[in-house]
Amino acid sequence: MGEWMKAGQMQEVVPSQRYNAHLVPEDGTLTCAEAGVYVLRFDNTYSIFQSKKVSFTVEVLLPSAEGQPHLKKYKYLGTTLK
Repeated sequence: MGEWMKAGQMQEVVPSQRYNAHLVPEDGTLTCAEAGVYVLRFDNTYSIFQSKKVSFTVEVLLPSAEGQPHLKKYKYLGTTLK
């Protein structure tokens, strides 16, 4: 952990797949079984002529000194993929 890796060296947790997000917005969740560094990758290569607006929320449970996990929530709205 803490060392730079190329995408090909990383372990894929959820396989990359094509979504028809132009028809229906996509929604999903992933619960990570192990602590570590997780990378979110959004890819628009199937649609080179149509940009996409991406919004997502990431919730992270961090350990605390009291033993109860502490919830950190990150929200990112309006990233455009071209």
